[in-house]
Amino acid sequence: MKNIQTSKRSFILKTRWWWMINCLVWIMVFPSCRKFVTVENPPDILTSDKIFTSDKSATAAMLSVYIDMMNDQYGSNGSFVCFTMSSLAGMSADEMTWTQNNTTAPYYQQFSDHALTPDNRYVGAFWSDGYQYIYRANAIMEGLSRATGMTDSTKAQLGGEARFMRAFCYFYLVNLFGDVPLVLNTDYKSNMNRPRTPAATVWNQIITDLKEAETMLSEKYPTAEKLRPNRYTASALLARAYLYNKRWAEAETEASAIINSGIYGTVLPTPALAFKKESTEAIWQLQPVYANANTPEGGQFLTAANTRPNYELSQQLLNAFEPGDNRKTAWIGFSSSANPSWAYPAKYKAGAGPLTEYYIVFRLAEQYLIRAEARAQQGGKTDLAQADLNVVRSRAGLPNTTAADGASLLQAVEKERQTEFFAEWGHRWLDLKRTNRAAAVLQPFSPPGAWKPGSVLYPIPDLEIKANPTLTQNDAYNN
Repeated sequence: MKNIQTSKRSFILKTRWWWMINCLVWIMVFPSCRKFVTVENPPDILTSDKIFTSDKSATAAMLSVYIDMMNDQYGSNGSFVCFTMSSLAGMSADEMTWTQNNTTAPYYQQFSDHALTPDNRYVGAFWSDGYQYIYRANAIMEGLSRATGMTDSTKAQLGGEARFMRAFCYFYLVNLFGDVPLVLNTDYKSNMNRPRTPAATVWNQIITDLKEAETMLSEKYPTAEKLRPNRYTASALLARAYLYNKRWAEAETEASAIINSGIYGTVLPTPALAFKKESTEAIWQLQPVYANANTPEGGQFLTAANTRPNYELSQQLLNAFEPGDNRKTAWIGFSSSANPSWAYPAKYKAGAGPLTEYYIVFRLAEQYLIRAEARAQQGGKTDLAQADLNVVRSRAGLPNTTAADGASLLQAVEKERQTEFFAEWGHRWLDLKRTNRAAAVLQPFSPPGAWKPGSVLYPIPDLEIKANPTLTQNDAYNN
């Protein structure tokens, strides 16, 4: 595969000097990173063996992944994570549309129209970026396996972070594309023509990686803030993976462990405080790395007064909010009172300026809604499912749910997830897919003939198929 070939060439260079230098550059150029990354000067020449001979240099290799996650999203072709996942997957759902007529418009419009083509460069970025991060996670695991001079505690922490990161990437790849090649090492020759692996096998690996990560990661965060994964970060993704695979009891158990840990507070913060960098409900955050800039959402979604938003929220989403929902007031901006449809996501309030917001990847509200759904699915736990749902509704200023049985509770959870997680990590798109509701909800908003049964998956990028003849295309994109 082209992405794996590129990743190998890139990694050879990075293992010699780039990872450490990258961290040091961010520290020197962007002071906001100093409390996150503290690395002493590296040796004059770094080789892959030398990286894993000290805790500091090995830690720098892992930190560079998080730095890139916040750096890559400003690339011209988008990125696998951060803002691009929220915006483009949000357009695939019923959350928002792209309003500008420019060179980006045709590629963006394909997401809203459910008419993606295999040459869409943003689809290609989801695939290639995901595999590049996976390659780096695999390389770190291999380096740790032969490491000398490192403490056992650091080896365990970094090994857990690498396994978590691999699972995190595969979670999005398997949800976006279905069957995807399962790459678990850095062997270039064996990986370059690897075929697609059945999604069930990929899911098994995701769950295996996360369970191993839980045993390796400490409950305490390795940093003063929640900027590197801890044990409950792995649990948060594992709870989600169990939910997506209809393993209800296990999803409930994982979510309960996080909720009952006491680390994330006993009540959810108000909507106005939920996305601040000191948010108590944040389980894992990424720190912005650009000088005088906060999150990509703040930089891209926020809109000047009397200006039509680039990313305009749909009327379907606006109508989903109940009267008195404080989230609509706190998390949605309106750029013009004369144009009430000019609504945009405003969960993050800071664009340029002092660093006041970190980018939240996982937060506690999701765990309450995971547990509510898992309990509603099991039967006999209606009151417990209601209680979890009401925790989220209470934070929004809403009365307790009136849903009183399993079926109505599941509908209520879906609606609550829609209003809680809009414009956030593609939740709505993935929720409609996993519950088999995508066609019923989205087909009416698609151009005639655009929606096909296989439209719930993105196309395999054409460049990847050309580079790897063993890859097959998803059904909706075969001419």
